[in-house]
Amino acid sequence: MDRFNEMINSALAAFNRCRLSGTDLGSFPARIVSRAGNLLVTGGLVAAVVFVFSAAPTVCNAKTSKAGSWFVDMVKYHISAHGQTSCQDCHPDVAKQPVHPNPADVTRSPKDFFNPETCFNCHDGESIKANLAKGLHGGKPIEKAESYSNCISCHDPHYQPRLNKKGASELGTISQGGDQCSACHEKKQALPKPADDDVKCVECHKSVDLRDPERGQKISRFCLGCHGNSAAPAGASVAVPLINTTKHLSDGHNRLDCMTCHPKADRFVHNRQTPADCRQCHTPHPEAIIHDAHAMVTCQACHLTEAAPSLDAKTGKVTWVKPEKTTPTTLLNIRRPADGTSSCRRCHHAGNKVGAAAMILPAKSIICMPCHAATFSAGDTISVLALLGFALGMCVVASVWLSGTARPPAGLATTRKRESKATFSFPVAAVLKALFLDGLLQRRLYIRSRSRWFIHSLIFWPFLFRFSWGLVALVGSLAWPSQDWVWKMLDKNYPLTAFFFDLTGLMVIAGVILAILRKRIAVGEAVIDGLPERDWLAVGLLGAIVIVGFILEGARIALTGVTDGAHFAFLGWAISFLWRGTVGLNEIYGYIWYTHALLTGAFLVYLPFSGMFHLIMAPIVMMLNAAGPSHSDQNHLQHSKRGLPVNS
Repeated sequence: MDRFNEMINSALAAFNRCRLSGTDLGSFPARIVSRAGNLLVTGGLVAAVVFVFSAAPTVCNAKTSKAGSWFVDMVKYHISAHGQTSCQDCHPDVAKQPVHPNPADVTRSPKDFFNPETCFNCHDGESIKANLAKGLHGGKPIEKAESYSNCISCHDPHYQPRLNKKGASELGTISQGGDQCSACHEKKQALPKPADDDVKCVECHKSVDLRDPERGQKISRFCLGCHGNSAAPAGASVAVPLINTTKHLSDGHNRLDCMTCHPKADRFVHNRQTPADCRQCHTPHPEAIIHDAHAMVTCQACHLTEAAPSLDAKTGKVTWVKPEKTTPTTLLNIRRPADGTSSCRRCHHAGNKVGAAAMILPAKSIICMPCHAATFSAGDTISVLALLGFALGMCVVASVWLSGTARPPAGLATTRKRESKATFSFPVAAVLKALFLDGLLQRRLYIRSRSRWFIHSLIFWPFLFRFSWGLVALVGSLAWPSQDWVWKMLDKNYPLTAFFFDLTGLMVIAGVILAILRKRIAVGEAVIDGLPERDWLAVGLLGAIVIVGFILEGARIALTGVTDGAHFAFLGWAISFLWRGTVGLNEIYGYIWYTHALLTGAFLVYLPFSGMFHLIMAPIVMMLNAAGPSHSDQNHLQHSKRGLPVNS
């Protein structure tokens, strides 16, 4: 039950922190609205998928007021064994110190300046030592007496339970404190006032209730007692980083208490604390913004004003470090403004040490989706021109289709008219079967030419698998950005992701090579009517796209360093050896990237006029044939009379 109450309190605190920071919890979880048209009979598959995502931050989970904290729960302290003890009894030296807290002390561990004689002032030290020598402590056998020299490692002086006949009792939760006291005492609305000598101690060290609406201001006031920008603490023996409170108050985090982002700031070894993960309150950027390359960049590397990006050679992650020289009042806690691409120059410049390209490259657009986790956008010039060229090509092809007239055989129009009036049915099962057997497994091509089926599969399936992988990763980055599996799918250094993309890319290259060599390999093979002629330009463009892609991957690995998972990208990793030591590689990388994009755009523009246009038309024809049995039967009959194979 105690654990349950603590969970409830933590949840309330998290809600309040998110509410204060402007978080919209009402829109969580993110929603996906998907609509698909069923207009297959009229001309093919027209799928309209609309994604509506209201990205909501994940719940903040920073915890405070733990045992060992500088903040003391006064209710628990009051009912503990030391509840009637003055602060000065255990901390007599505080009043004598020139500055409190002394910055030199807060960076140390409590055991560095703990003296067991402080406990022995009230407890029978000689008896405790004698029992330890006998191998006993608290009436129980022990193994190493020296392990008990630091009392506070086991006994929290602020919350040590009282002893009873059975030994130490257990402290209840804050809510139970009043019930425990009321067993013998009259219920009170507040604790007794502290002794005069303890008033100042309690003013600063009294813990703030998780549900207190002024929690943020109270804790921040405590922290800014040392880190405020008025002046360094008088008599401080070490430098204290000061915060520009004026700018901090204008920042979005000013309504949060400091411990939301610095959850262990209320403890000793103060200078070694690790900041909280920004994603405890903020939803990660979707792939459309972060790009797959930035999945390995920490939030602080981009969003903290004075932070300097740094590459972790082991993990390949771009982390951040504090600047060597700071201003008198640091701006490290202030978020960077959204000032376009100018802020990207922190990493993207010639000679950078974090493995970033010198050019600021655009996000992968919709033309990249057949091979990569990309976006539905087209914000760069190459993508826009490629899509316009493809649309123009489709218009030319459509104009050719619509330029003639087709007269159905006598009686066929009347029969179709009667059938349409009588009933309207759509054979879903037949369409799905055709898509699976003829579209995915290429059944008809396998029957007619197994060698061409094998070559076609080496090219077709990798693109299908890559597209599926990228689409799932894109949707995941929009709908479930806090899920770890999403970023593993986007992380090119993750072993499974690296191996999958290199393997499928190698399959495409193998298919292209076999397609080029097929005439020499298949000498004497009968020519089969109805199959498209080989388009050397399309095959060449496709092969060039994949080859340049591997060259690009090798350059990326050489730039960012060989991480633990990079070896699984076996081909890119091997190519990276050719790039290592290349001067100005981060400047060359951008040109290779644009070469890869230009080849992709050229292939897309040429596709409507190429022999590979059947990649688009074949599924439509298969579904039309499956949806209209009479049309398929008529087609089969006419070709049979002419002694020709049925068109697939």
